[in-house]
Formats: sequence, C-alpha cells, structure tokens
Amino acid sequence: MQKAPGGDRHVDFKRLIARTAVVIVAVAAGSCEKAAATRASSTILRVGVAQLSATNPTQGLQQLSQILWLENLMRTGEDGRMQPWLAESWASSRDGRVLTVKLRSDVTFHDGSRLDATTVASLLPAALRTSMGPMFSDVISLRPVSPSSIEITFREASPFLLESLEAPIQKAGSSLIGTGPFAVAPNSTTDLTAYSRYYLGPPAISTVHVQTYPSIRTAWAEMLRDNLDMLWEVGPTALDSIQHSSNTSVFTFTRRYQHVIAFNPQAPVLARREVRQALNFAIDRSSIVRNALNDYGIASSGPVWPRHWAFRPELPQFTFDPKRAAATINRYAPRLRFTCLVSPDSIDERIALEVKRQLAAVGVEMTVEEASRDQIVERGTHGQFEAAVEEVMSGPTLVRPYLMWHSNSPRNWANLGNLTVDAALDGVRHASSEDAYKDAIAALQQAFMTDPPALFLAWSVRARAVNTRFHVVTEEGRDVLGTLRLWRPATDERQASRH
Repeated sequence: MQKAPGGDRHVDFKRLIARTAVVIVAVAAGSCEKAAATRASSTILRVGVAQLSATNPTQGLQQLSQILWLENLMRTGEDGRMQPWLAESWASSRDGRVLTVKLRSDVTFHDGSRLDATTVASLLPAALRTSMGPMFSDVISLRPVSPSSIEITFREASPFLLESLEAPIQKAGSSLIGTGPFAVAPNSTTDLTAYSRYYLGPPAISTVHVQTYPSIRTAWAEMLRDNLDMLWEVGPTALDSIQHSSNTSVFTFTRRYQHVIAFNPQAPVLARREVRQALNFAIDRSSIVRNALNDYGIASSGPVWPRHWAFRPELPQFTFDPKRAAATINRYAPRLRFTCLVSPDSIDERIALEVKRQLAAVGVEMTVEEASRDQIVERGTHGQFEAAVEEVMSGPTLVRPYLMWHSNSPRNWANLGNLTVDAALDGVRHASSEDAYKDAIAALQQAFMTDPPALFLAWSVRARAVNTRFHVVTEEGRDVLGTLRLWRPATDERQASRH
C-alpha cells in the first residue's frame, strides 16, 4: 500500500503531542507535590497562651509544651481504665505484686537514642516519685528483664500501682528531651519543632510557636488580627463570642479538673462537719453551671470522675435542699460568716458571686476577697484562710484525688481533708479486686458527704480555638491537642482536589 506523502511525519507529530502532554501533566503533578511538601515542611502553628501566674509568666507555655514533647508509659481512658502508650502491653502476677511492662520497640528520644528497658528502668523511679507521691514507698524494685521489658515489684497489690504508671518519660539531664511528636527547639523558650523520626510518623506541622499574653481576651484580639492560629485554652466566658467567628473552629472537652471551694479544716467557723454539709445542701449546682459557667461544665458533688468505670450514678450525692441547709445552719452556726479567697480570674469570680448569692438565701454571708493564685497558695500553705475558690485535679483515676485530699500527701497544699476522708481514700488504695474497688469508691463518695472538705461544684469544660485554615483531627472525648501531629493546612485538601 502506498503511503500518503508526509504520513509518517503526521503520525510522529501526534505521538510527540501525546508524549508532551504526558510530560506536562507529570511535571505539573510533581510541581504540586513539591509545593505541598514545601508547605508542609514549613507550616507554622502560632499558639496564644494566657498568662496563668504573675510570678511564673511562662507557666501556661510550659503546660502546653509538655503535652507535645513528653509522653507517658500509659494513658488514662475516659472511663478511668489504663491504655497503652510507650508501654505496648503489661501483665500482672497472680498476687498483683509484680507488674511486667513491655515497651514499644520503635521509639527514640529526640536526641536519637532508643527507648529501651534499661533506659526506662533508670528514668522511671524519679517519674514515679512525682506521680505516686507517698505511695512510692510501695515500690520495692524496678529492673529490666529483657531489652524491651521491665519488671516492677510492689509491697502489696493496689489499683493505684497501675494507675500511677501514667508517668512521663523524660531523658535525664538538663535538656528537655522526650519522645513526643515535637521537640523543644534549641535555645528557644517559644518554639517546638516537628520530630522527623517520631515512631507514628512525623507531624505535618513543622513548628509550633507559642506566645504568652496577659489574658485570653488579649490573645483573642491577636487572633482576630490574624497574628495567631490557635488559642490554647478558652474558658466559658469567652466561648460564646469566639464561636460566632466564621474563621474559627472551637473544640470543647471536659478537663480533669473540678471547680471547688476548699474549706480550711482548722478555721473555727467551718470546723463542724454539720456546717460544711449544710453549705453543700445550700448549693444548686445546675445553677452554677448555667449562670457562672455559661453551661460549659458538668455538675459534681464529690471527687470521683463521673465517667469512671467503677462509679455508680445511684451513689449518694448532695442535692439542692435549701430548707435543710437553713435549718442546720440555724442550729449549729446562726449568722454564719466566712471569707472566701478568689483569684482575679473571671471564671473564679463568677463562681464565687453565684455561690455568695445562693448562700445568702439560707442566711450565710460569704465575703469575697480577691487574691492572686500565688497569694492563695501562700496563704493556704500557712493556713491563713477560711475558704478559697480553686480548680483541683480530680480525674479520671483516683490517684489524683488521693494526692489532693489525703492529709499525708505533699500535694495537699493547704492541709485539706480530714481523718474520715483519709480512711476512705486508703480504702480505695488498698482495694484487692474490682468488686472491692467499686465498694471502696462508694465508701469514698459517702465519706466526702459525711465530712466534706469542700464545696464540689462542677467539672471544668474548656475549649481549643483553631483557625479554619487548619484541618483538625478529633478523637471522641479527648483534647484535640493529642492529635496535633495529624493536623495539616486545610489548603492542602483544596489543592489536592484541583489535581
């Protein structure tokens, strides 16, 4: 067959066009991938933190940074059960006195050294002294039994022993070296950088830049000016206004802290347990949540985390009974007056004023005295107070209430609590089985009603506010900061949809 003149050249020209189109598409795709990688490698998250203490202006910054660069052997689930983290698994001996912990095999510290059993065995005693307090005396020995396993021997079985392994693992020395997805930047007090060898994969955000502000209101103003990407912690009084911003996503979570008014057990005016009981019956906790916390809170009347697996809703709790409160006060302390210390924090002030209003309805005069957080701690340490508004760590395990309220605990900063509460806390500590643990928690709840060391008001609800330019991964019931390594610029999703 005779070919048409120039036929071969025509075919070759079409092939050239096809090949050129493929090359153009490939180059374009490669350019997009390269651009996305460049964006990811240089993505900065600018975080605003409110100053928490006048004498320690970087306290908020420190709390945030520890969440990102430190990790624990285990973490606590919302139900109070322990979950794996740096520890892959664990097993207890039949008598409950020996615990064997198997570590993950793929973890390295920020300096590149491996997390192995020998290293953990050398670091864990110091961490346990902090997490266990006086209970550390129950630890007999701690040793590596293989390259990836450690063995801990205790004097006696206790549910607190496993719960105390929610202990952070930090490399020994002056440097802040952990195993988390972010590392503290060298010679910086404001920056954390992505750890490229993180065992679950490097974060998409390259740098977390943290700036401290005098108040959350100041930080919010900076976010409105596009000088910040995230507010670390937003309280109830600011949540409503922030939620109306079209450029901001708000993620609420229940903190493991309670709003309480702690009583000084040595103050004569509050010495009688009947008086402290009456004050608890005088409080409408749902009104506290509604009026003082803008509905961002969970009412409480005791120290036990409401989602704890061993907590039963039918356990006795303080109910709002103003007639009973007024009759008891008239009998034991007519014309009752006491002073309550309150920090100049809007939430604490709102709580104090709402409690003051409710107590006035049963004939009690509560005078509100403003004091900084540092002054409250100082006066509490020396017993120079009658009552104080505080946020105390209480959940989700029972180790935290033990360390807060037991009179022998070094964390009991104001000698709070009493012998009734001590006995109940010791009952939980020494529970020998899950059934005994449930019974001990019931006894603990009753002890805090029989001889209440405080007004337990509400579990604290807070929020993280994040600019919508970031895609935030969430986990049910958990603080979104725990997923920060998975956050990424939302523009990456839009870019991917176009190619």
